[in-house]
Amino acid sequence: MKKDVLLTIKGRHKERGGDWEGLEVMTTGVQYEKNGSIYLVYDEIMGEEDSDVSHNRIKIEQEPLTVTMTKSGAVVSVMSFGENIKENSNYETPFGSFTLGVDTREISFINNEEELRLQIRYSLEMNYEYLSESDICIEAKPCETAVL
Repeated sequence: MKKDVLLTIKGRHKERGGDWEGLEVMTTGVQYEKNGSIYLVYDEIMGEEDSDVSHNRIKIEQEPLTVTMTKSGAVVSVMSFGENIKENSNYETPFGSFTLGVDTREISFINNEEELRLQIRYSLEMNYEYLSESDICIEAKPCETAVL
């Protein structure tokens, strides 16, 4: 069954020797289950033009716990997370492409009627060079019960 959800996405990055820098996005999306996996689907505006929209799909597999984040549109990428697993993928933007390396340290996941909460801690590489320690927290709450 599909349900409309309010998504809160909080990301933080800390470059070597630097301070934590964060970003928070709130948007609406859809949550559904298919073949034992949970999906979150939403759009993200990446710029000022109508064509600057990224279509996002997050797939959560529970046994073993793995997460795949797919972007299409203004930005194209597939990022995969699995605890203690390192993955490389291409990240394409209107300004050029690069390779992202994701070394997942920890994933936690809660899903019940009131909310879905996913937290991932990982290190990030760009073109095979260390970039930052990072974490992302994604919360999804049914639109009818979410409080802004």
